[in-house]
Amino acid sequence: MTFRDGLLKARGQITFIVALALSTGVIIYLEALDTEERIQSRVTAELARQRNAPPVLPPVEAAVRANLARAEEAYAADPNNAAHRAALLTSLSSAVQLGIRQPNEGLAGAQKVLDGIERQRGDGNPVVGSALGVAALAFPSLQDRIARLSAAP
Repeated sequence: MTFRDGLLKARGQITFIVALALSTGVIIYLEALDTEERIQSRVTAELARQRNAPPVLPPVEAAVRANLARAEEAYAADPNNAAHRAALLTSLSSAVQLGIRQPNEGLAGAQKVLDGIERQRGDGNPVVGSALGVAALAFPSLQDRIARLSAAP
């Protein structure tokens, strides 16, 4: 039997091994994307938004937009101020819940504020604590991080 004859007889096994290697590669790639967590976070946020967001009147939406703009300006001017952090977290959470801000934009802003809170541990400001609770509801992917910050002395 020649090498060629051996390959022809083993073509089924070779095809199976190639398919197995390709499917393993695809699985590893999909796991690297971390799609399940991302999809779960988006679904949770959307369900929370739908459950908690009755039709919003235009004056309310305008007020949320104005408060968000003021909170962003105040935070940019003094990011170490606890009231400015709380205002920005609350405004970002409201804006995402009402669909004024995209979830990924709100999440990025909330992470930036949380970075600042982590740098100044031990603040214990009740206003910041309340804002952390609101942010945990609006951004489910940050709940573990917020729980650690809320439990910190």
